[in-house]
Amino acid sequence: MEVFEEKQAQAVIDRLRSLCAQAEKGGEAARGILHMIGPMAGELLQQLGVGADGKLPGDAWNQLQAKDRIDAQARLQGMIGALEAAIAGVDEPRSPANFMYREHASNPWIYTLVIGSVVVVAVVIWGVYRYWDVATSAKATEGQVLRMVVLMGALGGAIHWMSSLANYIGNGNLFRRWIPYYVLAPFQGAALAMLVYLLLRVGVLAPPASSAGPAQSLNLLGLYAFSGLTGLFAKQAIEMLRDVFAVIFKRIESKDASGATKPPAPSANKSAGAQPAAGSGPAG
Repeated sequence: MEVFEEKQAQAVIDRLRSLCAQAEKGGEAARGILHMIGPMAGELLQQLGVGADGKLPGDAWNQLQAKDRIDAQARLQGMIGALEAAIAGVDEPRSPANFMYREHASNPWIYTLVIGSVVVVAVVIWGVYRYWDVATSAKATEGQVLRMVVLMGALGGAIHWMSSLANYIGNGNLFRRWIPYYVLAPFQGAALAMLVYLLLRVGVLAPPASSAGPAQSLNLLGLYAFSGLTGLFAKQAIEMLRDVFAVIFKRIESKDASGATKPPAPSANKSAGAQPAAGSGPAG
């Protein structure tokens, strides 16, 4: 191994310090590696006499014995390799101007999200209260039931918005790139509630053809509660829809495979005509 000169050693130390700063702002994997390497790097730099400015003291590197320089060089290169691998595995923007840059949400954004969640929940609750009697009456139509399903799904999404936002703010882990997720949560809940309702309506809760309306054949209160839970647990609802979709396609594929055309079997007359006539065989 070629032993570094002092300038080369200083360049490696600068590279190590730069990677440590990048890993601090990187993903969980990079910060985990930094958590393990950081104390060892600090101890090694202290042994080399590196100051707070990250510079080696004059001629300190050359005063080390050859084996000590080789050992320090190998340790520095190993730390750099580990940090580079961890940072390369996290594909994140490096520019602070990018909205997906790993940066905590500012106070204005936090105030906006908190106030927005309260307003959205209040509006949706008002809508549920406003249309509840109509949507639960014995004369409720399909459109009225679907409207309440959408409102309950949006309410579940808004509740998830408030709960998750409070947890992340309390833990100090609210990053600004999660802001669109919270803004879209009520809309996601409403859309998912519609899909789940249609799936249950045509598959599980399909009423007889003679039914006068959904109010006579469906458990509306249970359906609305399920719609709210769909918005609240959107991730689980998406997983459920994916599983249903996979099962349906498996059935279609198996049906297509079993219904494949086969060559027709020979008819009785055709097989009989293929037999040789009596006496036409070779003489015994």
